[in-house]
Amino acid sequence: MAKTKKTAKKKLPVTGIIAIIAAFAAVVACAVLFLNKWSLELKLIGEETVHVEYGDTYTDEGADAEWSASVLPFLNEKVEVTTEGNVDLKKTGTYTITYKADYKNEHQEITRTVIVEDTIPPQIVLKSDPESYTPFNHPYEEEGFSASDNYDGDLSDKVVSEESDGEVIYTVSDSSGNSVKLVRTINYDDREPPVIELSGGSEVTFYVGEKFYHEWFATDDCDGDLSEQVKVEQNVDTSTPGTYTVTYTIADSHGNEATATRTVTVKEKPKNNPAPSGESSKTIYLTFDDGPGAYTDELLGILDQYNVKATFFTTSAYPAYAYCMGKAAAAGHTVCVHSQTHNYAQIYSSEEAYWADFNAQNAVIAAQTGSYSTMFRFPGGSSNTVSRSYNTGIMSRLAAQAGQYGYTYFDWNVSSGDAGETTSTSVVYQNVISGIQWCSNNGVPAVVLQHDVKSYSVAAVADIIEWGLENGYTFAALTPGSYAPHHGINN
Repeated sequence: MAKTKKTAKKKLPVTGIIAIIAAFAAVVACAVLFLNKWSLELKLIGEETVHVEYGDTYTDEGADAEWSASVLPFLNEKVEVTTEGNVDLKKTGTYTITYKADYKNEHQEITRTVIVEDTIPPQIVLKSDPESYTPFNHPYEEEGFSASDNYDGDLSDKVVSEESDGEVIYTVSDSSGNSVKLVRTINYDDREPPVIELSGGSEVTFYVGEKFYHEWFATDDCDGDLSEQVKVEQNVDTSTPGTYTVTYTIADSHGNEATATRTVTVKEKPKNNPAPSGESSKTIYLTFDDGPGAYTDELLGILDQYNVKATFFTTSAYPAYAYCMGKAAAAGHTVCVHSQTHNYAQIYSSEEAYWADFNAQNAVIAAQTGSYSTMFRFPGGSSNTVSRSYNTGIMSRLAAQAGQYGYTYFDWNVSSGDAGETTSTSVVYQNVISGIQWCSNNGVPAVVLQHDVKSYSVAAVADIIEWGLENGYTFAALTPGSYAPHHGINN
């Protein structure tokens, strides 16, 4: 059998292997170097858009930059970043912060938007008095409020309030559009009783045989006019002299009650209207209507010269001379009501209109003299017929009411004629002297009508006084108990 010859394999030397590996590595390295790309990368830290509340703090998170290898990241290098821009936390708005990086001729920049905003609504603070309340049926009277905002400051004058269904709704908005609403519940209550007003006062006098007439008004701060609901208890008998009491009571819708009483005196009517004690047919009452005016001061000087007291039935026709009322009262003269306006069409349109005018003038008298008057003279006298043009029968009703209200009215029985009959001082003088003599012959005091707004009438006063004194007459000012001539009423 033939023998086969074996061939021995040759082994690669170690150095060869190393050479092959080195060659492969070189190839790979070349490939990596060929494929590797370098770039400058700039990235924000945090959000691209940031919202910051006005007044808060803000810390910028910044940005990172690297010189970056695309294949071999372990070769990356940190690059310095510069920042431009700022954020003003004291002013709302949009701010931009720019981040920049430069390396090996490459430049990168990115931005972040920071929005400083006001999202907090204003605040409304209501002022409230625990004792305060609103009467029923009345509008609410504001107790007060204030409004402030963290950005705009005081907004009190921007608050809008609206009352509705027992509430007051307050709203206000700031310049950023934030708004707030606050509601106040109105505290309704009725703590005040009604008020009863007795026309003519709490004490009135009637004469036997007169019809008892009385008038009242009742008002309430919540319910308004309650006059028709007043309950009246009275037993006045004008056929029998005596003193009677009338009681008026009223309760409002919330149970508050009010009571008023009036004393009514019924007495015998004087026969023939004799002169009261101390008066005689030799008594002269000088009375002056329609002032005070431009000649009243002069008249007061004349009266003072002779120490004579007179009576003034006043108006408010000349407001600049209103002070003369106080001057006359201080000198001992009597100051009474004539009319505030002396407008016949107005004052004689109704009883209510007449007494409103009366009360207005009486208030002027009180302001000047310190007290109200219970004495008056009807414009035109109680016998006037001009009132018929405005209200039939009104003089009869007013004359009756005057006594019921406790007022005394005075007509006159001596006319000077200075109201249109004459403008002559001598004629005024003669008219007055003749009238005084007539009164004396008929056994009654003389109540003389003149006007202190007529210069020619005032000019006759000194001569009238001298004549009266020379002939044994006494001059006096009227009082509520003085002789009061009354004309026949024609309406």
